[in-house]
Amino acid sequence: LSKSFQNAIVIASTVVNEDWIELFFLLDALRDAKNVILCVPYIGYSRQDVQNQNESFGSGLFSRFLETMNVSRCIFLDNHSKPTIRIPYIHLGADEIFKTDITSKYDASKITIVSPDIGGAYRANAISKTLKCDFALCNKAKDVFGELKKIDVVGNVVDKICIVVDDIIDSGATLCYAAEALLQAGCRGVAAYATHGILSKGSIEKLAKSSISEVTLTDSIFNNDIISSKIRKLSISSLIAETIRCIL
Repeated sequence: LSKSFQNAIVIASTVVNEDWIELFFLLDALRDAKNVILCVPYIGYSRQDVQNQNESFGSGLFSRFLETMNVSRCIFLDNHSKPTIRIPYIHLGADEIFKTDITSKYDASKITIVSPDIGGAYRANAISKTLKCDFALCNKAKDVFGELKKIDVVGNVVDKICIVVDDIIDSGATLCYAAEALLQAGCRGVAAYATHGILSKGSIEKLAKSSISEVTLTDSIFNNDIISSKIRKLSISSLIAETIRCIL
């Protein structure tokens, strides 16, 4: 790489450990670039975001690693928690993409936007207000061992199509439990939108057998193994491209 090279743009989701190692090698190769913009749509270990004594703090650990590299600015998408990195960053959201798609597919008077837990309530409620439709919350109750015991539905879902909005789908268990609770509460059907589809082993089969009619994800994570008529993807390319254009 020529030392006169001005701008380098790196786009890489970090799902597994090998993704991180590959990214670090690539950033090291770009150490002479004057301006490196790093876009990480999905940050691996972002859910390990609580710092307890004698426990690894994965989210902060990889932020510290990136701070040692030649990175000028970062771009993140719907990170599970607020990034702790000290490099200047832009935190994007997929909400506008979701709202446009939901508007094109559903009548606002016939849907309810649902948060699968309390943590996602603010986001789901904001989407419902923009779309001028109802909002509901799935309140999870766990036993003493931390296992999911039941889900209580709070909000108007009777005779509505419930659209569950979340940031990540991993095993799909919580989403499937929420769908059953919503149907038992009287809704007409359940669809789901999530920014990141990790879709760990067994999740695709679980979603395929569930009562969920459709799962919409963004393409923040490349997964060539998805073979299901229920799963569709929306592109985030224009969102990232416009953000990079603004930076440059």
